[in-house]
Amino acid sequence: QYFWHNEHGQRLYCSGPLYTDYVTSYIQELLTDEKVFPTKVGSGFPKGFVSLVQKIFLLLFRILVHIYWAHYHQAAKLDLHPHLNTLFKHFIIFSQEFALLEDSDTAVMASLITALCKKGEAKRSA
Repeated sequence: QYFWHNEHGQRLYCSGPLYTDYVTSYIQELLTDEKVFPTKVGSGFPKGFVSLVQKIFLLLFRILVHIYWAHYHQAAKLDLHPHLNTLFKHFIIFSQEFALLEDSDTAVMASLITALCKKGEAKRSA
């Protein structure tokens, strides 16, 4: 079970697919907002931009966790699991390189992260 806060601040309990819809719609709104992700030369990013990107990564991570926990067997049946694993590995390495997720956020998938990321590729020290 997942939850989402609506525009009124109410906590809504929802299924994985509905949560995914809420997350992707929210991220799409952010990506198309010129004030958040400026596309004009010389425009600056807003205060709190890094925190917002960290939030986006946490939301995307939760969707990936849902896919692994609820749909991995289907991906494997379709021989899509190598692609899913590659996507997840790149997502994790990128998030670690730019400190976009906390270890406490990714702990639920720590064993998979360890298995997919060779020594030296992940957990690069600052």
